[in-house]
Amino acid sequence: MCDIMTYGDFLKAAHQQDTPTLNIDGSYWGGVLQAKDIDMESFATKLSTNRTLTSLTLNRTKHTTAAAKQLAEALLTNNTLTSLALRGNKIQDGGVIALAATLKVNTTLKSLEISAAGLSAAGIKELSFALQLNRSLEHLDLRGNFEGVTDAGVKSLAAVLGNTSLTSLDLSHSNVGPAGITYLAEALATNRTLKTLLLQDLRKVAFVSGKGLDSFAALCAALVRNATLTSIDLSLVRLEKEAVQFLEAVLPMNITLLSLTVGDASPGKGFRELMSKVKQPRQKIENFPAAELPPAIAAWLDMWTTAATAAAAAGVAVSASPAGPKKRKRMTEADRLRAAME
Repeated sequence: MCDIMTYGDFLKAAHQQDTPTLNIDGSYWGGVLQAKDIDMESFATKLSTNRTLTSLTLNRTKHTTAAAKQLAEALLTNNTLTSLALRGNKIQDGGVIALAATLKVNTTLKSLEISAAGLSAAGIKELSFALQLNRSLEHLDLRGNFEGVTDAGVKSLAAVLGNTSLTSLDLSHSNVGPAGITYLAEALATNRTLKTLLLQDLRKVAFVSGKGLDSFAALCAALVRNATLTSIDLSLVRLEKEAVQFLEAVLPMNITLLSLTVGDASPGKGFRELMSKVKQPRQKIENFPAAELPPAIAAWLDMWTTAATAAAAAGVAVSASPAGPKKRKRMTEADRLRAAME
């Protein structure tokens, strides 16, 4: 549509906000579009009372932190918008902190994309805290935030994942390493909401040997306990034969995972066969003997079970982490939420 419009017509359409879907993508106009061409202050003011627009895309519009703050303020009163995408805009931590504050009170937004937005781990941590207080957001896209979606950033997200309403999480094209995968695995072992997890092109992890392979064992162990995850995308992440064997070993204990994408589909490594097996309906095997699981997977399950047993005996709630329970002095609910991300 953009290639048959004048630039003036495009800007006019962008400001009208009179359709359910408004897609403003700077990619269509290359170097022509400038942030000032879409006056975010007036745009946000109109959005704050808009009752028509349900999906808003502002990709690569060259808006930064100030614009994100104005949008966040508009969403404090807007109760119609369900989807917001801000791909390729450097809103940075200041912008995500403003959006996080809005998520604490907004009850209509279901999808938020802030990919390639220049976020740090501190911004991800603030967003994680807000997600615990939000009960409407279902899809969160953080791909391309190389400075923020690291092991530290994922640790914050994983600590609260079980207390959110998220059903889809995209952490692709990021710097998540083996420790981050382990944090996710520990969260998935008890999570009951997430259905889709996207982990494409993780540049700091390969499921081949050492810590990388052990983190994959943790992810497979989580699939033994998890009963809601239906799709995992590991495109462009290196898997070797032993990692494939780990997945094959846990499939009889999991019947909900029905979509698996791995980076190399060459028949020689068994990836096509594995993806085919995942797609097929399976009869879950109850009381699967731990002795028949690879030792690395059995070790994670044993650590989580031991931690849970110790916590139950002490009357303390605990995550799936093998670190076990810690004694803490009495805290307020806010203290507990923040402590979970330390």
